Amino acid sequence: MKVMYLPKFLHNYSLARVVLLLFMLVIFALGAVPSYFSGKWAWVSPPNLVNLKELKELTKTGLTLSEGETSAPQIVKIGGRNWVQQNIQEGDRFVAGLLLLNQTGPMHQPQVEWMDINGFWRWKTDSERSLSFEVNPESTPNPNQTVQVKARLFRGWTTAQTYAIAQWYSWPTGGNPAPFSWFWRDRLAQLQGHRLPWIAVNLIIPIEPFGEIESVRPLIESLSQNIQKALIEGPFTPQTKSE
Repeated sequence: MKVMYLPKFLHNYSLARVVLLLFMLVIFALGAVPSYFSGKWAWVSPPNLVNLKELKELTKTGLTLSEGETSAPQIVKIGGRNWVQQNIQEGDRFVAGLLLLNQTGPMHQPQVEWMDINGFWRWKTDSERSLSFEVNPESTPNPNQTVQVKARLFRGWTTAQTYAIAQWYSWPTGGNPAPFSWFWRDRLAQLQGHRLPWIAVNLIIPIEPFGEIESVRPLIESLSQNIQKALIEGPFTPQTKSE
């Protein structure tokens, strides 16, 4: 009886990762076959973003949250990109700072946004961990499906202030801080004739000097859920023209 061996480069991967890799290859092949015979490759001429207008409007209107007040948007140049900066407040009390970077066109992909943020703030960081949360917005591609998001949570400090920071790339059906997590989902979407729009989210909450970020985790999670929900029901939802 012959024994089948895995290729050497797969030896260090768990069975689950190997199965996921093979699954992605099968999905890619199934989607690529029609493109091959039609001669139209999705990644050569990617489909348009149906909500590009709404994404661009974010720089003018900012994001409106269902809970908490947001200040008028201001444009901040970070890493050569125009980020939208807003304050989240409760009355006159400052709660958090919000930075958003919208996708500007079909060829604009997430890359080094978090490095740009670090360079802009010039903070030192530690205590990195994950923040996972769920939202149930009213308007989603699958209304009965809960949207799951994974964010990067860490502590950053300068000589003046210590912060708890949450970062993720948001899209209509989820979110993740890793660009590749968006990349392969967008490639699958392209093979089906559409795109996966994204917005980079950077949430900053001041804490006590060298304070523990776990002390504000409930606040960060609540604000993150509110932001993701507002993005899905706002710029991620194409506005239909009235008759």
